[in-house]
Amino acid sequence: MMLRVDEYRFAFVTVDGISTLISILSSRVNFQVQYQLVFCLWVLTFNPLLAEKMNKFNVIPILADILSDSAKEKVTRIILAVFRNMIEKPEDAQVAKEHCIAMVQCKVMKQLQILEQRRFDDEDISADLEFLIEKLQSSVQDLSSFDEYATEVKSARLEWSPVHKSAKFWRENAQRLNEKNYELLRILVHLLETSKDALVLSVASYDIGEYVRHYPRGKHVIEQLGGKQLVMQLLGHDDPNVRYEALLAVQKLMVHNWEYLGKQLEKESEKGAQSGAAISGKA
Repeated sequence: MMLRVDEYRFAFVTVDGISTLISILSSRVNFQVQYQLVFCLWVLTFNPLLAEKMNKFNVIPILADILSDSAKEKVTRIILAVFRNMIEKPEDAQVAKEHCIAMVQCKVMKQLQILEQRRFDDEDISADLEFLIEKLQSSVQDLSSFDEYATEVKSARLEWSPVHKSAKFWRENAQRLNEKNYELLRILVHLLETSKDALVLSVASYDIGEYVRHYPRGKHVIEQLGGKQLVMQLLGHDDPNVRYEALLAVQKLMVHNWEYLGKQLEKESEKGAQSGAAISGKA
């Protein structure tokens, strides 16, 4: 098979081969087509560099959905094999950890535990299940709230997980959204622009509002990234929840500005009082 050869693997990726596979897998196709397409992904993941880059194409969320829906053992087996390679093959340990966290975020652990209760004659399935459960459990133990949040944002599957509504989380981590050239903020802004999911739009709007509320320069950053205009556009969205969260975010953007202005006025007032006292003293 051509995809067993690195030269052809990289050529395939260059012409958006992985994106095409994922696009087809995202649609409703029969189990035989699913198996063949996932098999192609599996072959690609034997190259360490491609295994590291694989989830940039949203492979884990798509395969996690198929894993939870599929009743065919051959499809289950090949998906587990892909997941194992995405943890085992990357030379960068941090990438392997991120893949584990992404799988946890996509509810893969729950599905693995369900599969563990079944009896499989296929030794590869049993071995992969054991490997994946061990790795994912280990990653959960080391998982910080920020790791969890970052993984959720990168997956583009935002939901009302506990970190979003945690004031403690935002106090401690708002500034971390500036890391890697505002990577997470850029993703949130991109979701505001492209997502059709009302839940994703609601959560992204809320998060941008909390970032602005807890980071002093947040308003300026969001404006520079184009987020303010996108949030304001959502005030006219069809979904009432999206409109509500967008309104709250806009209020936080404005209140942040008023608080800054208020502090400046207080400083000017204090300077004026001190100046008046000095003049009075001289008189």
